[in-house]
Amino acid sequence: MDKRRLWIIISAVVVLAIIIGFVWLRSSDGRDLDISFINPTNVLIGVPLTVSVNIVNNAGNVLEDTQLALNLPENIIFLGSPTGKRTETRNLGNLGGGTLLKEDFQLLVLNDESSIKKLEAVVTYIPNAISSRFEKIATTDLAIREYGVALDLAAPVKVFNGEEFELRVSYRNVSTIDFQNLQLTINYPPTFNFKSSSIKPDVGDNTWDLGGLRSSSEMEFTIRGSIIGPADAFFDFPAIMEAEFFGRNYEIANKSASLAIAPSPLSLSINLNGDVNDIIYPNTSLTYTLNYANNTDVGLKDVIIKAKLDGGILNLATLETNGSLRSSDNTIIWNASDIPSLASLSPGASGSVIFRLQSGNYPIRRLSDKNFTVKVTGEIESPTVPFFVESQKTIGATVLENKVGGQLKVDTRALFRDAASGILNAGSLPPKVGQPTEYTIHWLVSSYSTDLQNVEIKAFLGGNVRFTGVVKSDISSQPTYNERTQEVTWFIDKINANKGVLDKPIEAIFQIEATPAIDVVNRYMTLIQKTSAQATDNFTGAEIEAGDLSVTTQLTDDPTVTSSQGVVTQ
Repeated sequence: MDKRRLWIIISAVVVLAIIIGFVWLRSSDGRDLDISFINPTNVLIGVPLTVSVNIVNNAGNVLEDTQLALNLPENIIFLGSPTGKRTETRNLGNLGGGTLLKEDFQLLVLNDESSIKKLEAVVTYIPNAISSRFEKIATTDLAIREYGVALDLAAPVKVFNGEEFELRVSYRNVSTIDFQNLQLTINYPPTFNFKSSSIKPDVGDNTWDLGGLRSSSEMEFTIRGSIIGPADAFFDFPAIMEAEFFGRNYEIANKSASLAIAPSPLSLSINLNGDVNDIIYPNTSLTYTLNYANNTDVGLKDVIIKAKLDGGILNLATLETNGSLRSSDNTIIWNASDIPSLASLSPGASGSVIFRLQSGNYPIRRLSDKNFTVKVTGEIESPTVPFFVESQKTIGATVLENKVGGQLKVDTRALFRDAASGILNAGSLPPKVGQPTEYTIHWLVSSYSTDLQNVEIKAFLGGNVRFTGVVKSDISSQPTYNERTQEVTWFIDKINANKGVLDKPIEAIFQIEATPAIDVVNRYMTLIQKTSAQATDNFTGAEIEAGDLSVTTQLTDDPTVTSSQGVVTQ
C-alpha cells in the first residue's frame, strides 16, 4: 500500500470518529448523565449536615473512569478534614447503563448567617465509544439560617474605671441534635481583671470545658471582673464556642460583647517624669505623679489613693514617699493621715501625690528574660456615693505601663600576643620609631534585655596605623575597612536579647600594623580611636548608643605585656 492511500484511510477514520462523536453528542445532548442533589431544608451554622449527590447513567453505554468532585464555597467545610479544604474528589469507576449512584458528603457551615451558599458538583467521565473525557456540572443552593447554638454575651453599656461588673454568658441548643465536648473561650481585653466566675474555668481564667448540650436545652453563667482604660474607650469581649466532630474541634458559634469606660466622678491619672510614654533604663531616677480630681458637686469623704508597683527592675529600697508602703503586694497607700485634704475632697477639688525611686539592674536570670515592663496600677476610692452612681463606693482607676529599654555594650581590646585567636603578630616590644608592629583588635558586643537590629559599630584607626586585611568573626558578618578614611565598620543585622550576658558575646577580630613616628617617643601610641555603636531597640523602637574608649600601645587587656613595654622608643 502506497503512502497516499494510507493517508486517505487514516483521514477517513478520523473524520468518521468525529462524525460519530458529533452524532453521539447531538443524540444524547448530555442526557446520558443526570446529576441531582438532596439537601436538608433546615441548615444551621455549626450543625453537621449531609448533602447527597445522585448520579444516573441514562445511556446504554458504559461511562468509564467516572469521577465526582464537590466544590464548596467559603465558610463551608468537609467534616473531619482541614478547614481550608474546598474540594473533595471521589473515583466512581465505571458506570453501566441505567446505573444509579448516591454519594453522601458530611459538611459543616461555619459562618454567614442568613445567607445562600452555592455547592457545585462536577462529574467527568469517558463514554465507551469515545476516548475523550467529558464533563457535566450541577449546582444547588443551601439556605443558611441562624447558629445551631445561640451564644449570647451581655455586659453593661458603661462602667467606671476599676468598677467591678458582671458579664453574663448564655448558650442554647436550637438544633435537633445533641452536642458533645463543647468548649468556650472568651478573649479579655489586656486591662481586664478577672475576679470570679459562677462556673470555674478549666484553662486559665477564660476557657471552659462545657461538656454536652442536649437539643433545646439552655445554660448560663456569669463572670465578674473590672477593667481600666481611658474615659469613653470601648472594649470588646469576643467569645468562641467550639465542638468536636470526628476527632477535630470546629468553631460552631461566636459572639462579642462590648462596653465603654464612663468618665469617673473621681478621676485619677499617672505620669512618669512628666510623660506617660517614658522608657525606663537601669539605674535611673523615676518620679511618678498621681493626679486626682473630684468631678462631682458632692464632697467625697475619706478618700484613699493606692499605687501598686510591679516591675523586677524597680529598687524599692530607694522609695521616697509620704505614703505608706504595703510590702505584701508593693502598694503605696495615701489617706487623710498623710494628706489632710483627703478627709473631705470638696466638689471640683484636685491634687496630686508623688513618689520617687531608682531603677536597678535588669532582672535577667535566663536567656529568655527579655522585654521587661514596669506597671503602676492606681486606684482612688471614697465611701461617699453621688446619687447618679449605682455602686457601693465611688472609685477611679488607671494603669501606667512603661517599657524597659535595652542596652548595647561594646568592649574594644588590643593584644600583641594573641595565639588564641589564631593570628600571629610580628614586630617588637616596646614599639620603635619607624618599625612596624602588629596587633589584634577585638570588638566584643553584648545586648541586654531586648533584641537589637541594625547594629553598626565604627572606629577610626590611629595615625600611622593601617589595616592588614586579616579579619574574622564568630558570625556571618565581618568588619570592613575604608582605606581613604581609616575607618573600620562592622554592621550586624540582629543581636538577640541577652547575648553576652549569660553566654559569650559576639566577637570580631582584625589585625592592624602600627609604625610609630618620632612625635610619640616616650609615650603610648594610639592604635584605634574611640569606638561608637548604635542600634535600634526592637521592643521600644528607640535608637540606642554605646561605645568604648580609644586603645593605645599600653595594651591594658594583654596580660603578657607590661605598661612599660607599650611606651614608644627610638
